Amino acid sequence: MIPLQELEKSKHVLIKSSKNTFAQASVLYSLMLVKHKKVSLFSEEKERQYAFLPWYEKLRISEPSSADLKISADIDVFELYTFLQKHEIKINAKMATALYAGFLKRYDNFLSSECNGTVFAALSELIKLGADHRLCVNELTQKIPLSRLRLKSVVFKKVLLKKSAELAYVHLCDEDFESSGAAWEDIYDIAKELLNLAHVQEVEIIKSDEKDKIIKLSKEV
Repeated sequence: MIPLQELEKSKHVLIKSSKNTFAQASVLYSLMLVKHKKVSLFSEEKERQYAFLPWYEKLRISEPSSADLKISADIDVFELYTFLQKHEIKINAKMATALYAGFLKRYDNFLSSECNGTVFAALSELIKLGADHRLCVNELTQKIPLSRLRLKSVVFKKVLLKKSAELAYVHLCDEDFESSGAAWEDIYDIAKELLNLAHVQEVEIIKSDEKDKIIKLSKEV
Protein backbone atom coordinates (compact mmCIF):
# COMPACT_ATOMS: atom_id res chain seq x y z
CA MET A 1 0.00 0.00 0.00
CA ILE A 2 1.73 3.20 1.22
CA PRO A 3 5.17 2.60 2.80
CA LEU A 4 4.74 4.97 5.75
CA GLN A 5 8.19 4.36 7.24
CA GLU A 6 9.94 5.01 3.92
CA LEU A 7 7.71 8.01 3.38
CA GLU A 8 8.91 9.67 6.57
CA LYS A 9 12.52 9.44 5.36
CA SER A 10 11.90 10.53 1.77
CA LYS A 11 12.38 14.04 0.41
CA HIS A 12 10.75 13.80 -3.01
CA VAL A 13 7.83 11.45 -3.72
CA LEU A 14 6.72 10.43 -7.19
CA ILE A 15 3.13 9.23 -7.57
CA LYS A 16 2.62 7.06 -10.65
CA SER A 17 -0.91 7.26 -12.02
CA SER A 18 -2.69 5.84 -15.07
CA LYS A 19 -5.87 6.53 -17.04
CA ASN A 20 -7.95 4.55 -14.56
CA THR A 21 -6.29 5.41 -11.25
CA PHE A 22 -6.17 9.20 -11.15
CA ALA A 23 -8.77 9.38 -8.37
CA GLN A 24 -6.44 7.41 -6.10
CA ALA A 25 -3.45 9.44 -7.31
CA SER A 26 -5.24 12.65 -6.36
CA VAL A 27 -5.79 11.31 -2.84
CA LEU A 28 -2.12 10.37 -2.53
CA TYR A 29 -1.01 13.77 -3.82
CA SER A 30 -3.10 15.51 -1.16
CA LEU A 31 -1.65 13.18 1.47
CA MET A 32 1.92 14.06 0.45
CA LEU A 33 1.12 17.77 0.76
CA VAL A 34 -0.35 17.22 4.23
CA LYS A 35 2.91 15.51 5.17
CA HIS A 36 4.88 18.46 3.73
CA LYS A 37 6.63 16.38 1.09
CA LYS A 38 7.87 17.52 -2.28
CA VAL A 39 5.68 15.55 -4.67
CA SER A 40 5.39 14.94 -8.40
CA LEU A 41 2.52 13.33 -10.28
CA PHE A 42 3.29 11.22 -13.35
CA SER A 43 1.17 9.41 -15.91
CA GLU A 44 1.91 8.26 -19.44
CA GLU A 45 -1.71 8.97 -20.39
CA LYS A 46 -4.19 11.56 -19.16
CA GLU A 47 -7.87 10.72 -18.73
CA ARG A 48 -9.90 13.88 -19.33
CA GLN A 49 -12.91 12.63 -17.37
CA TYR A 50 -10.90 13.20 -14.17
CA ALA A 51 -9.96 16.78 -15.02
CA PHE A 52 -12.40 18.07 -12.37
CA LEU A 53 -10.50 16.41 -9.53
CA PRO A 54 -7.85 18.19 -7.43
CA TRP A 55 -4.30 18.24 -8.79
CA TYR A 56 -5.14 17.11 -12.33
CA GLU A 57 -3.23 20.11 -13.63
CA LYS A 58 -0.13 18.80 -11.84
CA LEU A 59 0.10 15.71 -14.08
CA ARG A 60 3.33 15.47 -16.05
CA ILE A 61 4.31 12.98 -18.76
CA SER A 62 7.97 12.65 -17.76
CA GLU A 63 9.34 11.11 -14.58
CA PRO A 64 11.56 13.38 -12.45
CA SER A 65 14.93 11.78 -11.75
CA SER A 66 15.22 13.37 -8.32
CA ALA A 67 12.40 11.38 -6.68
CA ASP A 68 13.68 9.05 -3.97
CA LEU A 69 10.36 7.25 -3.40
CA LYS A 70 7.85 6.03 -5.95
CA ILE A 71 4.27 5.16 -5.03
CA SER A 72 1.85 3.53 -7.47
CA ALA A 73 -1.74 4.72 -7.53
CA ASP A 74 -2.81 1.27 -8.71
CA ILE A 75 -4.66 0.66 -5.45
CA ASP A 76 -8.23 -0.48 -4.98
CA VAL A 77 -10.11 2.62 -3.86
CA PHE A 78 -11.86 0.86 -0.96
CA GLU A 79 -8.53 -0.51 0.27
CA LEU A 80 -7.07 3.00 0.10
CA TYR A 81 -9.98 4.40 2.12
CA THR A 82 -9.62 1.59 4.68
CA PHE A 83 -5.87 2.22 4.93
CA LEU A 84 -6.41 5.90 5.69
CA GLN A 85 -9.00 5.05 8.32
CA LYS A 86 -6.85 2.36 9.92
CA HIS A 87 -3.87 4.70 10.28
CA GLU A 88 -6.08 7.57 11.46
CA ILE A 89 -5.01 9.79 8.59
CA LYS A 90 -7.32 12.78 8.35
CA ILE A 91 -9.28 12.88 5.10
CA ASN A 92 -9.79 16.46 3.94
CA ALA A 93 -12.43 17.65 1.45
CA LYS A 94 -10.15 17.26 -1.59
CA MET A 95 -9.25 13.71 -0.60
CA ALA A 96 -12.90 12.88 0.15
CA THR A 97 -14.05 14.07 -3.29
CA ALA A 98 -11.32 12.11 -5.07
CA LEU A 99 -12.17 8.98 -3.06
CA TYR A 100 -15.87 9.42 -3.83
CA ALA A 101 -15.07 9.66 -7.56
CA GLY A 102 -13.01 6.49 -7.28
CA PHE A 103 -15.88 4.67 -5.55
CA LEU A 104 -18.30 5.86 -8.24
CA LYS A 105 -16.17 4.33 -11.02
CA ARG A 106 -15.17 1.23 -9.07
CA TYR A 107 -18.76 0.29 -8.28
CA ASP A 108 -20.32 1.07 -11.67
CA ASN A 109 -22.15 4.23 -10.59
CA PHE A 110 -23.18 2.37 -7.40
CA LEU A 111 -25.14 -0.21 -9.40
CA SER A 112 -22.65 -3.07 -8.94
CA SER A 113 -23.71 -6.11 -6.90
CA GLU A 114 -20.54 -5.54 -4.85
CA CYS A 115 -21.93 -2.22 -3.61
CA ASN A 116 -23.06 -3.32 -0.16
CA GLY A 117 -23.83 -1.65 3.17
CA THR A 118 -20.14 -1.28 4.01
CA VAL A 119 -19.54 0.65 0.80
CA PHE A 120 -22.54 2.93 1.38
CA ALA A 121 -21.36 3.56 4.94
CA ALA A 122 -17.99 4.67 3.56
CA LEU A 123 -19.72 6.93 1.03
CA SER A 124 -21.81 8.50 3.77
CA GLU A 125 -18.67 9.20 5.79
CA LEU A 126 -16.95 10.73 2.76
CA ILE A 127 -19.86 13.12 2.22
CA LYS A 128 -19.61 14.16 5.87
CA LEU A 129 -15.91 14.84 5.27
CA GLY A 130 -16.69 17.15 2.36
CA ALA A 131 -16.96 14.93 -0.73
CA ASP A 132 -18.81 16.73 -3.54
CA HIS A 133 -21.38 14.11 -4.57
CA ARG A 134 -23.07 16.26 -7.22
CA LEU A 135 -19.78 17.23 -8.89
CA CYS A 136 -18.64 13.61 -9.14
CA VAL A 137 -21.97 12.40 -10.51
CA ASN A 138 -22.19 15.22 -13.07
CA GLU A 139 -18.66 14.73 -14.34
CA LEU A 140 -18.47 10.94 -14.36
CA THR A 141 -21.99 9.86 -15.31
CA GLN A 142 -23.62 12.72 -17.20
CA LYS A 143 -20.82 13.97 -19.43
CA ILE A 144 -20.03 11.65 -22.35
CA PRO A 145 -17.22 12.25 -24.91
CA LEU A 146 -18.43 12.64 -28.50
CA SER A 147 -16.01 9.90 -29.55
CA ARG A 148 -17.76 7.39 -27.28
CA LEU A 149 -21.17 8.33 -28.68
CA ARG A 150 -19.85 7.78 -32.20
CA LEU A 151 -18.48 4.37 -31.25
CA LYS A 152 -21.74 3.53 -29.49
CA SER A 153 -23.60 4.24 -32.74
CA VAL A 154 -21.28 1.86 -34.60
CA VAL A 155 -21.68 -0.88 -31.97
CA PHE A 156 -25.49 -0.72 -32.00
CA LYS A 157 -25.52 -0.83 -35.81
CA LYS A 158 -23.32 -3.92 -35.85
CA VAL A 159 -24.86 -5.86 -32.97
CA LEU A 160 -26.24 -9.29 -33.81
CA LEU A 161 -28.55 -11.22 -31.51
CA LYS A 162 -27.76 -14.92 -31.20
CA LYS A 163 -28.84 -17.87 -29.05
CA SER A 164 -32.54 -16.91 -29.18
CA ALA A 165 -31.59 -13.24 -28.61
CA GLU A 166 -29.83 -14.03 -25.33
CA LEU A 167 -26.37 -13.18 -26.74
CA ALA A 168 -25.50 -9.74 -28.15
CA TYR A 169 -22.51 -10.24 -30.47
CA VAL A 170 -20.44 -7.44 -32.04
CA HIS A 171 -17.40 -7.65 -34.30
CA LEU A 172 -15.30 -4.49 -34.54
CA CYS A 173 -12.20 -3.45 -36.49
CA ASP A 174 -9.56 -0.70 -36.39
CA GLU A 175 -11.59 1.46 -38.77
CA ASP A 176 -14.45 1.62 -36.27
CA PHE A 177 -12.16 3.13 -33.65
CA GLU A 178 -10.34 5.43 -36.06
CA SER A 179 -13.57 6.86 -37.48
CA SER A 180 -15.04 7.50 -34.03
CA GLY A 181 -11.85 8.64 -32.30
CA ALA A 182 -12.63 6.30 -29.40
CA ALA A 183 -10.38 3.77 -27.68
CA TRP A 184 -10.82 0.13 -26.70
CA GLU A 185 -11.39 1.17 -23.09
CA ASP A 186 -14.59 2.98 -24.18
CA ILE A 187 -16.13 -0.36 -25.11
CA TYR A 188 -16.84 -1.48 -21.55
CA ASP A 189 -19.52 1.11 -20.75
CA ILE A 190 -21.15 0.52 -24.14
CA ALA A 191 -21.13 -3.25 -23.57
CA LYS A 192 -22.96 -2.77 -20.28
CA GLU A 193 -25.71 -0.91 -22.15
CA LEU A 194 -26.15 -3.87 -24.50
CA LEU A 195 -27.10 -5.94 -21.47
CA ASN A 196 -30.21 -3.76 -21.19
CA LEU A 197 -31.58 -5.04 -24.50
CA ALA A 198 -34.67 -7.23 -24.17
CA HIS A 199 -33.82 -10.92 -23.60
CA VAL A 200 -30.04 -10.32 -23.68
CA GLN A 201 -28.15 -12.16 -20.94
CA GLU A 202 -24.62 -12.07 -22.38
CA VAL A 203 -22.50 -9.68 -24.43
CA GLU A 204 -19.50 -10.61 -26.55
CA ILE A 205 -17.47 -7.96 -28.39
CA ILE A 206 -14.51 -8.96 -30.54
CA LYS A 207 -11.81 -6.83 -32.15
CA SER A 208 -10.07 -9.47 -34.20
CA ASP A 209 -7.48 -7.31 -35.97
CA GLU A 210 -5.56 -6.52 -32.78
CA LYS A 211 -4.48 -9.74 -31.07
CA ASP A 212 -8.08 -10.96 -30.93
CA LYS A 213 -9.21 -8.63 -28.17
CA ILE A 214 -12.40 -9.94 -26.63
CA ILE A 215 -14.62 -8.82 -23.81
CA LYS A 216 -17.47 -10.88 -22.43
CA LEU A 217 -20.11 -9.71 -20.00
CA SER A 218 -23.10 -11.42 -18.47
CA LYS A 219 -25.95 -10.24 -16.27
CA GLU A 220 -25.27 -10.60 -12.58
CA VAL A 221 -27.47 -13.17 -10.88
